[in-house]
Amino acid sequence: MAGPIFLYWDELCDNLLGEVPPENARKAAALKLTWLLSILRAPLPEEPTTHQLECRCRAYIMYMIGGALIPDKSRNKVQLMYFNLLCDLNNIKKYSWDSACLANLYRELCRASSEVGKVMDGCVILLQSWAWYRMPFIAPRVPRLETTL
Repeated sequence: MAGPIFLYWDELCDNLLGEVPPENARKAAALKLTWLLSILRAPLPEEPTTHQLECRCRAYIMYMIGGALIPDKSRNKVQLMYFNLLCDLNNIKKYSWDSACLANLYRELCRASSEVGKVMDGCVILLQSWAWYRMPFIAPRVPRLETTL
């Protein structure tokens, strides 16, 4: 599975992202997406090393996990536990990301529908897309643009 839980987050971030997050970029065992976005927006050197490219790739994948695939309720953090999945970039294609996204959404639907559930996290856009496909009468109507050649 995901392997052991790594408690030395700063060391892991340094190894996998090439940077240690500042204190304001980490909350408990989660990274703020804004900090990951700042890494992604920073220019790469003209001839980046393989390690620099891998670090940028991991930052992007972590951003996608926290921003789209498996977001948390805050919608601005990603759990550091996902770093264990990114240690070896060659293994990433072996993971069933779609199943993880869907399982997380199902779990969150169950939690949100309980009597104590107030807020739902998970890939809500997936639920919305499914609803619009299955129930087109609730989908927004978008006028088609006429193209003339």
